[in-house]
Amino acid sequence: MSEFKETAGKVLDQYLVPNIERDEGQGTFCFEAQKELGKLGLLAPLLPEPWGIDNVYYQTELAEEMGYRCCGFGTSSLASTALFGANIARHGTKEQKEKYLPGISSGEKIGCWALTEPQVGSDALSVKTTISKDGDGYIVKGSKTFITNAPISDYFLVMARFEGEGIDGGVAVILEKEMAGLSTGNPFEKMGNKSSPMSEIFIDNVKVSQDHILGELGKGFYDMKNSLDIERVVYSALSVGIMRFCLETSIKYSAERKQFGKPINSFQMIQDKIAKMASSYEVCTSYLYTIAEKMQKGENINREAAITKYFIGKEAFDVANEAIQLHGGYGYMKEYNVERALRDTKALEIGAGTSEIQKLIIAKQAIKNWL
Repeated sequence: MSEFKETAGKVLDQYLVPNIERDEGQGTFCFEAQKELGKLGLLAPLLPEPWGIDNVYYQTELAEEMGYRCCGFGTSSLASTALFGANIARHGTKEQKEKYLPGISSGEKIGCWALTEPQVGSDALSVKTTISKDGDGYIVKGSKTFITNAPISDYFLVMARFEGEGIDGGVAVILEKEMAGLSTGNPFEKMGNKSSPMSEIFIDNVKVSQDHILGELGKGFYDMKNSLDIERVVYSALSVGIMRFCLETSIKYSAERKQFGKPINSFQMIQDKIAKMASSYEVCTSYLYTIAEKMQKGENINREAAITKYFIGKEAFDVANEAIQLHGGYGYMKEYNVERALRDTKALEIGAGTSEIQKLIIAKQAIKNWL
């Protein structure tokens, strides 16, 4: 374990863990943990200096520690830093970076990345939100849904279409909370990740200047592909963290729980479950950090990101399910939190591209490479 990972874990134990029950029950985000990580320079290692250390490997380690403790918190924290913040860092002007990244890296400000719309999910290039010229500036109108952090965000990175069709003509536009015409819906009530607020965004003829255009006009969808690759890898670390939690909790429980006069970990059926969970965790961890190293080197990981997202997400759900079964009736209760793990893992098979979309990417590239 790196010193960075160990330190981040200690901070989360002190500032996040005592508030998990509160945040899960109320559907609130733990700003205390976000700001403390930011204060210590641990919140956004993915960002370049002086806001981070330009290290995706450490960002992945941080995500694993978050997933181990509370996936909901990790989902929202990463949306602010690894989605909104990282996009600003990659494609923003000097002025945009200096305006938005200090607050994001310190945890004082929250950002979100808005792609999905009521009628646009897997077909991401079909966004209906538009941005059009209006004198020296632009007008943005449309709506978004299922947007992590929308109810609590200060900054919104919205994908819109300027012209053309397909992958051409996309624009990433930065909106700010106080802009006239920008509003959010009530937070959704979700199956899992309850401490990660999510809602709709309504964009009613919001006026913006050139300063709010991120990157090159018309190239936003190309930039989006890179963002999705990073999201798929870093968010998969949340799954690995959940797997670690389920394995650790199950091993401890099986050593303490007695049936027929002896600990249940002495029974082969229980050992079978532990073996499956341990194998899944070890294989997924190894692959995840191998791909994180490739990302750190700047290698193209589009295929590997899809494999990471699909395989680790599936395995995390299976591990959480095994953990509940191992705990029996107690697993179905909230006391051991493995039921929360199962609910939280399901979102990781849907967000940033469903498992079905990942399989399409994997299959297309496998056919291309092997024919």
